[in-house]
Amino acid sequence: MLLLLDANNLLSRSFYGRPPLYDAKGLPIHAVSGLVTWVLRFHHTYKPTMMVACWDCDGPTFRHQLYPAYKATRKPTPPELTEQIPRAKKALENLGIAQVEVSGYEADDVIGTLASKSKELVRIVSGDRDLFQVISRNVLVDYLRPRKQPQPLTYFRHEEIYGIDPGQWVDFKALVGDSTDNIPGVPGIGEKTVWPILKQGLSLKDLLQYPDIFLGVKAARKLVEFKEQALLSWDLAKINCHVPLEMPSNYIVDIQSQLSQTTLRILGVRRIIA
Repeated sequence: MLLLLDANNLLSRSFYGRPPLYDAKGLPIHAVSGLVTWVLRFHHTYKPTMMVACWDCDGPTFRHQLYPAYKATRKPTPPELTEQIPRAKKALENLGIAQVEVSGYEADDVIGTLASKSKELVRIVSGDRDLFQVISRNVLVDYLRPRKQPQPLTYFRHEEIYGIDPGQWVDFKALVGDSTDNIPGVPGIGEKTVWPILKQGLSLKDLLQYPDIFLGVKAARKLVEFKEQALLSWDLAKINCHVPLEMPSNYIVDIQSQLSQTTLRILGVRRIIA
């Protein structure tokens, strides 16, 4: 089994969801500690043949080339979180965990590409619903929810809960937009309009071809008026599963090594493997 970690997402969740923790030099380490805790937990639970931590690139991506305002509404990352990223990467390196980061792409794209290359079962660990779109017969997502146990979403479980095909999340965002990533969508078209349509198995392509049949008069006019914006939003929301990268190899997670033990002790998570 291949286990793919949405490293930025896990690090951010740990930063905001755990009380502050500092090392002997007074530097914050609670985000790193939380990330490593997640890693140990899933490694112990699933015993994967390989674990890969996937990171966002440092800088603009191809989506910014398509739409310079992409993610422009996000607040700046707190310095206390930013300064923990190099330390998190070093901690994972000490544990023997493969890491992948590709210039011009987000972690979601790296995850989608590695998942598409794998011929074995793939588990993705993330609290980001964007990754639902890569769920397939051999790819599932362990969806991390606040104050709840992770929710394993297989292809059939996803369909049972949401009533749509995983790939339709791209159509959903193309129409409704996403304020978090500043994806515009179509003004005047919201979830109440889109959700029943998607549950019928329809896509953005279907709606653009026959707007008057599937939408009310007002929504149909909006879609026609903002057709190019909807198509742009679709491109922004779609995970790129063709990132130029190779599957990592020769990485063996060794939690019992002296280096690993020292790393865990510094981060205050040694008790996890007692």
